[in-house]
Amino acid sequence: MTADAVRGLTLGDFEGRIGTGFAIETELGTHTLELAVVEPMPQSTRPEGGFRLEFAGPPEPRLPQSIYRFVIDGAAHDIFIVAIGYRPEGGIRYEAVFF
Repeated sequence: MTADAVRGLTLGDFEGRIGTGFAIETELGTHTLELAVVEPMPQSTRPEGGFRLEFAGPPEPRLPQSIYRFVIDGAAHDIFIVAIGYRPEGGIRYEAVFF
C-alpha cells in the first residue's frame, strides 16, 4: 500500500455508505466496523478534499489505534483509526481523518 493510494480516497468513496460494514483483519481476528458518519472538512488543504469518518464497533475487543486494512470497492486501503469514545447504545466509536 502506498501513500498515493490512501491520498486517492475521497469523500465520494464513502458517501451513501452509512450503515455499511467493513471487515478488517487484526491479530485478534476479523472484526466488522460499521460506517456511521461521513463528514466533509472544508478547511483541509488536501488535494482530494478533507473528510472524517466515524465507525461503530462492538464493545469488545477495543481495537488499539493503528493502521488497519479496509477493502473498499475491491481495493485494499490501509487506514489509521483511533477509538474516540463509547456509543450510547453500546460499543466503541472509531475515527479516521483525511486532512
